[in-house]
Amino acid sequence: MTFNFAVPDKDDPVWTSADGFVVRNDEGIIRLTGEERFSVKVTGAQSNGNLGVMEGTVAPQFGNVPHTHNQEDEAFLILSGQFRFINGDQTFEASAGDFVYIPRGTRHGFKNILDVPSKMMVFYTPAGPEQFFVDHGMHEDNYDPHDWANRLRTDTALQQALAGMNMSLLPREDDWA
Repeated sequence: MTFNFAVPDKDDPVWTSADGFVVRNDEGIIRLTGEERFSVKVTGAQSNGNLGVMEGTVAPQFGNVPHTHNQEDEAFLILSGQFRFINGDQTFEASAGDFVYIPRGTRHGFKNILDVPSKMMVFYTPAGPEQFFVDHGMHEDNYDPHDWANRLRTDTALQQALAGMNMSLLPREDDWA
């Protein structure tokens, strides 16, 4: 096949550099936070700071604290179940196969609105927020959701880590009403 445009010389490293990678279905760094179980699939360290990716299972009727990211865009691919999303002052629902994009600076949150666990993929660009889960999420072998809730209220290091994430927690009383 021939094309009418310039291609790199045959000695250019573009032809031989194999800088991509694969993360298998059963691979990732597993961390639990609240009623969420995340497998961190790609970190900023792996992607030169460009992309963070997580696969998450969210407990029935669980909603996270609405927040903004000041430096990262966040996107979600719903794998199973149904979620309600806060998007600024509006809400919408997303189901399996739906893709949600939230640009930086937008107040957002999600809640599994079913009575069964639901799954999603979460993408950050640039990378960064996924590292919070790696560094501060709890390991499965010693996880207790009540301990996590207590840590959020009392653990100064955890609170400082949240504050250093370029995000702001923005809860309201009527978020999941």
